[in-house]
This record gives sequence, C-alpha cells and structure tokens, in this order.
Amino acid sequence: METPRDASPFVSVVIPTYNRAHLLSRAINSVLAQTFSDYEIIVIDDGSTDHTRGIVDRFRGSRIRLLRLERNWGASRARNLGIQTAHGDWVAFLDSDDEWLPRKLELQVARLQETNDSHATVVYCLCDQYDGSTKRTVPSTGRLHEGDVFDHLLRNRRPPTASAFVVKRSCLLRIGGFDEGFPSSNDIDLWLRLAQGSNHFLAVNEVLVIKHDHFGPQISNDPSAPLRGFHKFDRRWGPIMKQRLGIEVHRRWKAKRRKRIQQLQIARLQAAAAKGEAASALPHLVALLRLFPWSLPSVFQGLSLLTFGHFMNRFRVAACEEVPVDPEGGVSTAVDR
Repeated sequence: METPRDASPFVSVVIPTYNRAHLLSRAINSVLAQTFSDYEIIVIDDGSTDHTRGIVDRFRGSRIRLLRLERNWGASRARNLGIQTAHGDWVAFLDSDDEWLPRKLELQVARLQETNDSHATVVYCLCDQYDGSTKRTVPSTGRLHEGDVFDHLLRNRRPPTASAFVVKRSCLLRIGGFDEGFPSSNDIDLWLRLAQGSNHFLAVNEVLVIKHDHFGPQISNDPSAPLRGFHKFDRRWGPIMKQRLGIEVHRRWKAKRRKRIQQLQIARLQAAAAKGEAASALPHLVALLRLFPWSLPSVFQGLSLLTFGHFMNRFRVAACEEVPVDPEGGVSTAVDR
C-alpha cells in the first residue's frame, strides 16, 4: 500500500551515515525493495566529506529526506535527529552499511499488529553477518525472546545491529533516545533502558537483516571509542548485571568484551595496513598499545601488521576469522559501531 501524501507514514526508516557513499545505495535500495511500502526514509549525514549528498540526490523523492550535521557527532546524535524529525509512529533503524531482506518490514509490522501484548513497543528479528574481508557469512543461531527481555539483554542475547529493530517513536522520546555520551554500545544501552521501563519486545525469528562487517569508515572514527564505551556501559549496567545474573556472569562478559575490542583494533589495523595505508593504520596501533599494553602477542601482531601488512594480506588474523558467537545467548554478537 502506498502512503497518501497528506498522511503520516506507519514507519520512519532512520539511516545514519558517515563517509559511506560507496555503501549507502545498497542500504537505500534494500528499503525501496520492501514489500511493505508505508514508510518514509530519513538519511542523516553525520558530517561526511565524501559524495554522500550526491548519492542521496539520486533517490530524492516524496518519501526520502536528507538531514546533514555539520560535523561528525557519532551514531547517537545522528539517530536522535532522525527520531526527532520522524513523521511515523514507529521508527526502524538501518545502518548505512547493512541491508534488509525484502519482507523485513512486512513481517515485523505484522507481528506488531497481531499481538495482544499492550506493553509491546519493540520488535526485532534475526540477522546474519557477512565478513567482507573473508567473504564468509556467519549465520544467526538461536532464537530471540519476547515479552520482558531485560535479563536476556543483559546476557547479550540480541541481534548484533540496530538495523534489526523497530521501536515505537513515543517510547524513544520518553526515555530521551540514544545516550549521546556513549562513544559506542549506545544501541544495547537503549534496548536495556527500554526493557527496564517495562517495554515488551516482540520477535520475528527469521533472518531479515544482513550486517556487513568491513572495518571501513565508521560513524565514530575514534579508535578508543569501543573501550571508552565499554567502561561507561560497565559503570551503568555492571552492578545490575552482578545483582541479577551473578558475579561470574559479569566477569565472563567483561573478559569477552575486552577480547572482542582487542580483536576489532587488530582487524582495523590489518585492513588499513594490508592496503599500505600506514597513516590510517597508525591510530589503531597507538590505540592497541595504549589500551592493551599488557598483551604482548597483540602488540607484536600490531607492529608486524604496520610494518609488513602489505605483504601479509594473504594471511587472515586468526582471532578475526569470524565474528564470535555468544555461547550463552546463541545469537551472534559483535562490537557496536
């Protein structure tokens, strides 16, 4: 069904982007290919310096808007601007390097409309992850939970990207949207605050999103952002995790999270070094040395990649061969942007 010009759309699709002009068309096309058509698209250009505007201009029409921030503020502010200016009662998030499968909105809206749960304000779905470096797909495993999912979220049982979520706009505004003080992990923080506020989650246990891992330009280009986000997240949710799930669960979560951040730095260093881009690789090496100075193997690996990265392109860092799967939750997880 098409949206009448004088009516508000059912769903506002919010796409934040930063220097991803080469990927943005794929994301937009995946929305235009949806079998459910009662939507608008809001692209938030988070201070890009590439030809993002030109890409969006190719799609300009009655259902797509481009909003531009004058500098790179990060994913939280970009998404919040989209929430604030959305015309729909529901907001669907799509990262500009991800893509939706054609029935994504149709099945999620159907799940919203068929539920008898008056507290249901969020619907999510499963997600596969595609590694652009290895050309491998890591399939989603396990099932998503419904209803009060607060403890499941604390265990990291969730899709690995905001692109899998549709949320009632009024609830997002009520809790203040994404916390702009989080340099990373801002999406899981939002899901937890929604669940903590008695918002129930609905699930479509089908793969409807493909998350692309490419280690290219991120909406936050600060190499230290993942670790700073981890520390802020732990200060806010660590005590609650220990209280509800136990000290051992919290300890294992911290160890896995630190390891994943370490892997991310190495992978981004490798991607830049393999292309001979020493200037791009150096900040990630500095971050690795500063954030994980006790990990001699990682430091040695980082130095080797910076020095010989162009010649080591045929070798893939074992730790980054595939995105880890949370053995407790069953749903694939990854470090947030």
